Order: sequence, then C-alpha cells, then structure tokens
Amino acid sequence: MSFALDLSDRMAGHQAFSEILGRLERSGAARSIAAELERASEPPSDEELHKLLYCAGVFVQTEHLGYRRMAQSIALNALIVAAGNEGAYERGRRILTDLGNFPALARVARPGPETGSSFLDALRRTLSRELNSVRVGAEWLPLTDFQKDTWDELPEASAIAVSAPTSAGKSFLVIEHLCRRVERAEAFCAVYVAPTRALLSEVSAKIQKRLGEGADIRVSTVPTIDPAAPARQVFVLTQERLQVLLAVSSVTFDLVVVDEAQNLSDGSRGMILQDTIEQAVRRSGATRLVLLAPGARGFETIGATIGVPDMNVARSELPSVLQNRIQVRKAEAANALVLELLTPEGPRPLGNLRSERGFDVPESRLAAAALELGLEGGSLVYATGPTDAEKVARQLAHGRMDDANPALAEIAHFVKEHIHADYTLAGMIRKGVAFHYGKMPTLLRETLEGAFRDGHVKFLACTTTLFEGINLPAKNVFIDTPTRGTGKPLDPAALWNFAGRAGRMSKDIVGNVFLVDYEDWPEKPLDAFVGYEVQSSFLKTASDVPDRLVAALEGAMPPELPNDDDATRVRAAAGLLISRAAGDDVQGYVDRTLGSLDAGLRVRLTEASIAASKHIALPASLLATNWTVDPFGLRRLYDNMLEKVAAGETRSLMPVNPLGRSASTSYGAIFTRIHREVNRGSEGFAGLVSGVALDWMRGLPYPALLAKAVRREERRNEKRREANRIKREQNPRSRVRDPGEIVVDDVIRREFDLIEDQVRFRYVQLGKAYVDILAMVLRETEQDGMVGDIYDFPLALELGIATKSGWSFMELGLSRIAAAALQPEFPDSHLTPAAARKWLAGIPDVGALRLGPVIVEELRRLRLISHQS
Repeated sequence: MSFALDLSDRMAGHQAFSEILGRLERSGAARSIAAELERASEPPSDEELHKLLYCAGVFVQTEHLGYRRMAQSIALNALIVAAGNEGAYERGRRILTDLGNFPALARVARPGPETGSSFLDALRRTLSRELNSVRVGAEWLPLTDFQKDTWDELPEASAIAVSAPTSAGKSFLVIEHLCRRVERAEAFCAVYVAPTRALLSEVSAKIQKRLGEGADIRVSTVPTIDPAAPARQVFVLTQERLQVLLAVSSVTFDLVVVDEAQNLSDGSRGMILQDTIEQAVRRSGATRLVLLAPGARGFETIGATIGVPDMNVARSELPSVLQNRIQVRKAEAANALVLELLTPEGPRPLGNLRSERGFDVPESRLAAAALELGLEGGSLVYATGPTDAEKVARQLAHGRMDDANPALAEIAHFVKEHIHADYTLAGMIRKGVAFHYGKMPTLLRETLEGAFRDGHVKFLACTTTLFEGINLPAKNVFIDTPTRGTGKPLDPAALWNFAGRAGRMSKDIVGNVFLVDYEDWPEKPLDAFVGYEVQSSFLKTASDVPDRLVAALEGAMPPELPNDDDATRVRAAAGLLISRAAGDDVQGYVDRTLGSLDAGLRVRLTEASIAASKHIALPASLLATNWTVDPFGLRRLYDNMLEKVAAGETRSLMPVNPLGRSASTSYGAIFTRIHREVNRGSEGFAGLVSGVALDWMRGLPYPALLAKAVRREERRNEKRREANRIKREQNPRSRVRDPGEIVVDDVIRREFDLIEDQVRFRYVQLGKAYVDILAMVLRETEQDGMVGDIYDFPLALELGIATKSGWSFMELGLSRIAAAALQPEFPDSHLTPAAARKWLAGIPDVGALRLGPVIVEELRRLRLISHQS
C-alpha cells in the first residue's frame, strides 16, 4: 500500500470527514438548483472546507477510483459553494489539474490574467494543460487524462474498446482519429457503425464538418459502391446498412468504428452487428477495430467471440462533471416538494421547495416538478414511449406561455408545412417545449435536437432514443419511472446512461438528475452505479431458450407476435446457424461463439443446422446475406418464383420503378407474395404496407402521406359506425360504442411506426431477399439479361425516394424531406453525388426554390450552399 493510499484511508475513516463532506455536497447540490430551497443544509465553514480540500489533495495522489471521485466532488462543490473564497478557488483548480480534468478547469477559469495564482501553480497548470492538448483544426483543445491516454493509444492499437461515462468525449476522440487517418492517406476506407438512423446524420455531419470543403473524400450514409468515388471514403452506416454493403461488394476497411457497442447484446440486431463486425475484420488482416460504449465491461470476452482475441481496453469510470441524483417527493403541504440528495449512505435532506403550483396529482407531478426545478439550462424529461412523450410535453406546454423567439416560430412553421398542419407539436414548440422519439422524420428530430442544444427549446420530453448515441446532454434530467413501454423494466445500465446526460462537459461543472417519487419505485436502480455487460446476443439466445432454437431449426419457426420478446431473436439465431451450415462453417462457428455452453447442446444445434440447410437447399451465398429472414420461407418464395417462371409469368415477378404507371399493381403483387410465402401472413396487411411503401418510395411528402393516413382512419371509423348501427338495429339492447373523433397525433404516430418498423426495416430485409432470389431464379432459368432490369426497391424503401438524384442528395447527408423537395427542381433524375453537389453549390438564389428556412439551414449546415446564397 502506498503512503498516499494509507493516509487517504485514515482521513476518510475519520469520524468528522463524512459529516463535513456530506454538508459540502448537499450545499453544492442545493446551490446548483434554479430554485430557492427552505431548510437547505449549511455549507462547511472556511476551516472545514480547508480540511476537505487538503484531504482531496491527498486523495488525488492515489489511483483509487473512489478517492479520486471524492477529490473531484470536493473540488467542484467547493468551487460552487465558496465562489468568493480565493483560497478554495485556487486549491480546487489545483485538484482539477491533478485529476487532468481540463474541460472543468476551463469552465471555472476567470477572464484575464491569473493574478491570484502563485507562479508555480500557474506554471504547473499551463504545462499540464499543454501536455494534454491536441490540435483540432486551428484550435488546441485540452483533453482529460483519460482522453489523452486513449488518444495516445489509438494509433497503435489493432483492436481497442473504449469505455467511459456518457459525454466523456469518446466519439469526439475517435472521429478526430478517423479524420486524421483519412487525411494522411492516399487511399483509405473506413466505416463508422451507429445503432440508429438518428445517429447516422449526426456523425456524418460531424465528419463532413471536420474534413471541410474541397477534400477529395466521400462521406456516405448510403450502402452503395460508387465507381467514380475518390480513393478515400468514409461510410457511416447502421449494422443493417453495413450488412447490405458487405453483401453487394468486396469492400475492405482500414478502420471499423462501432459506436454503442453494448448493442451486441441487443436481440437480432445484436447478431447482425456481431456478424458484420466479423465479416469486416475477416476480409483484411490490416483492418483496425475500435469499439465504443458507455461504462461497459465484457469486451475481452466479446473480442474472442468476434475473432479479435487481442482486444485492448481503455476504461474510465470518472465523469468530468458532478452529477447529483436528487430525490423529489411531494411534501405534506399541497404546494411543496421535498428534495433529498441520493448518496452511497442513503438519501440526505437538501431542503423544501414551496411554490404556487400544486403537486397533488401523481400523473402530472413529473411535468410539474420539471417546470419548477428545470428553469435554468435545458431539461430532458423521460417518457416511457412516444404516446407518453406527447402527453408529458402537453403537460409541460400547459405551464408555459408562448415565446416570442423567432427560431421557435420558424420550427413551428416547418412542422405545419412539412409534417402536418394539425400536429400539436407546432403549438408546443412556440412555448419552448417539444417531444422527441426515434421514429420521427430525421430532419424534424435533428431540428428539435438543434433547438434544444441552442437553448431555444427548454424542455424536451424524450424516450429511450436519447439513451444512447445522440450527443444531447442537458443541465437537468427528470425521471419518474424505471420502466419503458407498457411497464417493462428498463435495463439499469440504460437508465444510468440516460442519467449521464445531466451535465455538459466544457459547458457545465454540474448536472442534476431529478428522481421524482423515487421512494415509490418498485426497484431502486440508481442507488448504485450499474454498467453495461457487453455480451453476444447469439450466445445469450442459445443459452436462454435452447429448446425453442432447436425447434426453429427443425422448421417450427416462431411467429413474430407483439408479446413474444424471444421470437425475433430465435428466428435470427436459427437463420444465422443455417447460413453457417450452408457454408460448411457451422461446427467451428458454434465451438467459437457458444463454447461456454454444454457440449451436448452444441452438438444438437450443429446437427439440426446441417439438417435444415440440406432440407432448404439454397446456396450459401444467398443465405449468408439474408439469414435474418426465415430460411424456410426463403425456400417457399424460391419455389413460388420457379412456378411463375414455368407458367410464363416472369414479368409479373419484376419490381419496377415506383414512379412508373404499373408500380401499384407490381408492388401490390410483390408484397403479397413476400408476406404469404415468407411470413405466412395476411394478404390484407401486405396490401396496406405496399400502398404506404409505394408512396414512401415515390418521395411523397409527409403532409400528403399523413393526410392519406388520416383519411384511411376516417374510412375505418365510418365502417365501424355503420357496422355498429346494423348491430343496434338487430339487437336494441346492444351496447356497442361508436369510435370517437380521430386524434391526428395518434394517426401520425402510428404512421411513423408503420413506416419505420415495416417499410424501412422489415420490408427492406424481405425486399433484399426477394431481389436476391429473383436474380438467382433468372440466372437458373437462363434469363440472365433480365437481371439488370431488377429495380433496387429495398434501397428505395430504406431511403424513401426512387431516383438516382434523390439517392445522391441523401448521400450528401440531406434528409429525405430535403431530398424530396429538391428532386423536382433539377431536370435530371439521374444526378450523381458529384453532380448534385455541383448543382447545389451553383444555385445563385436558394430563396427562389421556396424550400423553407429549416431545409435551407440544413443545406448550409452541410456546406452544400454558401451562407450568402
């Protein structure tokens, strides 16, 4: 044991230490709240504060995480509580210097020369900061010690996992590392894998901004190979888009970055992620791999599973800002709240808040507490799902007046113009309130995020979409439940990840997580930190439900039902095993990835996979890129196509351009065939999806799409009312009730779900399998000349636009809304990305296009037009 550690043990064990530290932390938390508290804790005296700072100076000399965490808490809370105490200010900054927390140090620095500092302290601080600084563009940015250590390790590591708290600057480091490698190479190809489409545009925009204009580097979120592309490329893709890119090309990568790598544990999508990482790494021995995750463990085991046994791990568990967890409960008085600071020893009183607002109603208490406690800085308010997010935002909006902010007026106009005239979000926006969920259109979601970052939107009611990936920290986070959706418990690690949004590195030194009615939660997941345990979803599925997996391999694929959480991952795991068996690789794959399971089970899975592969008898190349679709269903679809060809109906199988006259008939038949043969589902549902999908592929604007959805719902209601009228005539005692008036927000939300879950996800996978099987059938029946006529409708489904020009606009980073608005403005539906960029750059007056300020701002943000045009 070192002398510093021994001395730290003795100091922390002193009877008075915990009591004084507790008063300091409670005082700091109370002062960080933008409201006046009654009965707030008295801060330590100057002498007591001096003793705590002395202890912190010793703690920071150890490598003990708990003591370093205490040292940072003492330093930052001292800077909050003792603002006018020069000695506390200097000692607090010295401790932050020793911790290497330069972002916080910069935040508390006073303008002008450091007149109060001793020469040695100033010199020490300057030297330490310079040693931790890296140049980004024209700026020198100081990094935390963790960031600097990771930065130094990145160039040499062939495979590295970076684990650190939310907002610790992980993605910033890796994006800068990626951009430098691209800039310095003559030829380079990288892929940045992000879990959601929401994150794709954010990361793509950051990379494009960092690389600047004029760089001969392709940055693409579209999984296509451009023969005319420069020798340097960066793809920013979801795992599904990467799967497509690997299937259609032999591309090899110099660098693979996987953000939110804890998603390797996430059901069927985790299996896709694992498989694509394996493929990408296996294609070239020179490929370097970087995995990123917030507060995660288990990377060493995952490394061996994906074929990278020598995985380095860079880990930090020390956030760069204070994050106070504050319990909030209603006081006995109707108009008061009781606040308590959650500590390792339990809740400790902070004080009471009196208000003119009442807090009696549990259903509105979350919004009421947020309105009272979240007045300073932006506030994220957790909602269990899209419906709840709308409800919470509505409650928040009721408590605020319209804001005269012109930026909010612009966004409200955009919502009415480009989403729907009756969407209640527009009215909320004018009050500085919004809701946010993952299935919203990209440009709308990004606009809301930007308005929140810029301080225009003060309250954002959000779902688990913001738990990962999107860089949207806030001053305050409000949570009143540890559940999601219909009451299912949240992963405690995910909840900690969201809580980590409180406090913005380089902008704040403290953030507050308000836990409303925490004492009534059935579980207390925020009592002690819980990190992610990264594990293979494939291994977990085989371990959790082995009998269902074996049954699926034997042909009893479980149907995908809303309440069957295991069905999707069982289907994916079975498909993955059958594809490996078709490629004569199943024995080695099972032993490598499922080595921890019973040997007898591994044999059963291997034998069942081989038998299924022989029964299905489809090529390994087909199954290897379509294993997320039921392989038995793929065989049925293949047989059906052969029958059609034999009957001379080959043309009826061909997908056509969605803008053509025969598109409606063509896609109605194709979607019905897919749903009937592969999913064994109802043809009525296939008809609904095909109609929406066709409008989507044609680039129909959201107002038109949603207006159609509203009319469909009105027709359904009319049919229900007529059916109920007949029932009442036949039975006067019948109590059937007519449906109520249509709620436009509900229709919009359901349409977003249909587009994102079915059109852009499930039918993209099914559509790719359809196209691949059709091409195989055409070659087998000696009709090779028709293969080139197959329209790539899975890509059109994914992007929501049907022309090469539209795809090119989206490759430049534009949203579908912007691409669809631009597409009819240029008389060439086959623009390449380079031609699209050139045309946009040459527009003399973008105002003449009447695109609206939000779309114009997107064009400017992506540097596709000048700020003067």
